[in-house]
Amino acid sequence: MKQQTDSAWSLWQNRRRRQSLVGKISAFFFLCAALALLDGLQTLVRTDASEIWLIAGNSEGVSGACPFQNPVQSDIEATFMPKDAPVSFELEGFFSGYLIGNGMWRGTVSASSNATTQDCSLTVSFRGMTEGQRFRLRLFASPEDREHASPSFILRFFGLEPFIAAAFLAGTAFLFGFVSFLLGRANLSLLQDLGHAEVFRTASVEPEEVRLWCSANGRTDLRPGQILSVLNGSGESLCEGVVKHVEKNVLCLSVPVGIPVHPGCLVDLSDRGK
Repeated sequence: MKQQTDSAWSLWQNRRRRQSLVGKISAFFFLCAALALLDGLQTLVRTDASEIWLIAGNSEGVSGACPFQNPVQSDIEATFMPKDAPVSFELEGFFSGYLIGNGMWRGTVSASSNATTQDCSLTVSFRGMTEGQRFRLRLFASPEDREHASPSFILRFFGLEPFIAAAFLAGTAFLFGFVSFLLGRANLSLLQDLGHAEVFRTASVEPEEVRLWCSANGRTDLRPGQILSVLNGSGESLCEGVVKHVEKNVLCLSVPVGIPVHPGCLVDLSDRGK
């Protein structure tokens, strides 16, 4: 019987170490996801809304406000600077704005397959209007050129879009977190079988008294004044605690000040002290 108990304790300690390791890995991936998200946000801040990045042979959608009520294709004009820039503009049509229903236009800017790395501009104007909407076009001969010029640290050094990297890292963190949760559930069940409960909260309430809380494991025979042993995470005895009360399956004990009791310590519920 003692061998079985020792084996269960060994299994519980091994599971606890694995859970701690998996939890740290999950926290690490969450931190990396947060950093990737911040990298993506600072990239958006440092990139002007009217700035369009194009790789040779690719295209991007553009849109803007339309001053006419019933516009036609001939009302709109696209001008590039320089005029021989290796880009083209194609109007897709007109539509109503999503927020307040104002008129909008939508088109596509395409870079030729032999475009070299350079900057140019596109101005979209309407007939009779002196000013138009201006876009800054940044052309890149290859994806590598675009990565080197990006304000994103992750894109420059790892070749990954920061928001995609953040989503992947967060998903990995959730996966490790779920594994840690499953290990915790299994370990809690094993600890209950051993007749122990894990301390989840401690607090100093009086100059010479510390209160600690743990699960009562469904026990209904625990009474105020009963004495229970408090152990550290390795199963070594620290002190004896006095039961203060049991409420909603939560057990509260009192221990002397100066005892190194903290969340993660154990309470032996199998004791029958007076």
